[in-house]
Amino acid sequence: MNPTLTKLKKKHWPTDDVWTPMVIVRKKQLLANIETMARKCQEKGVKLRPHFKAHKLLPIAQLQQANGAAGFTVAKLSEAQVLIDGGMQDILVAYPLWGEAKWDAYFHMATRTAMATIVDSEERLEAWRRQAIRREQKVDLYVKVDSGLHRVGYPPGEQLDKLIRAVTACTEVRFRGLLTHAGHIYGATSSEERETIGREEGAVLLRVAQAMRQEGIEIPEISVGSTPSVRFNLDTPGVTEVRPGNYVFHDATQVRLGVCPPDACALHVLTTVVACPTPDRRIIDCGAKVLALDQGAHGNRADVGYGMLSVPGWKLSRLSEEHGVLERTAPDGPQLPLGVTISVIPNHACPVINLAEEVTIVDDEGRPVDTWSVDARGCSR
Repeated sequence: MNPTLTKLKKKHWPTDDVWTPMVIVRKKQLLANIETMARKCQEKGVKLRPHFKAHKLLPIAQLQQANGAAGFTVAKLSEAQVLIDGGMQDILVAYPLWGEAKWDAYFHMATRTAMATIVDSEERLEAWRRQAIRREQKVDLYVKVDSGLHRVGYPPGEQLDKLIRAVTACTEVRFRGLLTHAGHIYGATSSEERETIGREEGAVLLRVAQAMRQEGIEIPEISVGSTPSVRFNLDTPGVTEVRPGNYVFHDATQVRLGVCPPDACALHVLTTVVACPTPDRRIIDCGAKVLALDQGAHGNRADVGYGMLSVPGWKLSRLSEEHGVLERTAPDGPQLPLGVTISVIPNHACPVINLAEEVTIVDDEGRPVDTWSVDARGCSR
């Protein structure tokens, strides 16, 4: 094995010989982000159920649990398995599960910890009912509501009301409440639009809940949230649970949405200039296999490049698999000679984490202090 690689794997970090590209996490800012969110939820008396897919790291889940997280949200069962094996409790699979293999896995996990998932149609409810009967094991279900993203779930209306009535009447089910994700907030083009979507996210569920309660149907939980909307969720009386994920790191998208300043971004990618083909073009050793290809989400695809650079006057304009192309945007931008290292705040931290084998934890001076393996890397099933 290459001796330098051996040193890296053993967590010895020579300050003058760091391999790039490298995903780094500023530990102090990570802790501040986790503690701030936890404190805000505690002040409002709202449960925090953070989304694990945003970071996929057990050390961060442990920090979230230590700071009062009521449980965790996952997108996939393989993520849930990582959490359970890591000693985490109370898992919500906020994703439409289907198929014998996934039902088998879900019910097995439910013997180890409290589990819940979502139902979005009577067809899915009937499938869960049959599985529960077969296994003599009740299933906990949230009803997924479409609050504007138009992805999974019914919008408010008779079809949704009929589904809620069916779920609450099903003796094989424990009804946990209503759940939505206003992911279209990522397409907001102004702070006013972000606030409108964020406030409506909880209001949509509360209107549905009020109508159901008038029929005598109890709605235990009103579960909402994302990092751009959580501020408004917490100001919505009646919301009982929020599910932000990206807040532990933040990223360039959160900065553009006005959620946080660049200094609040805990995750960066270090990269080195490896070629200088023209005075106005530089090549870095960080491409799509590190940064992913996100330029926006759910309708927001502004021409912003592929991340925020630590140097002014340059734009990360193109990515191929292993190369990033920087283009000069201002004549007074720094020269960026061959071998110089710069940092990038990714547009979207979540896929960057999923692509990384490990992250390097750094102190206030940028010195590496630890390496954390990405425990749920590639967990997409």
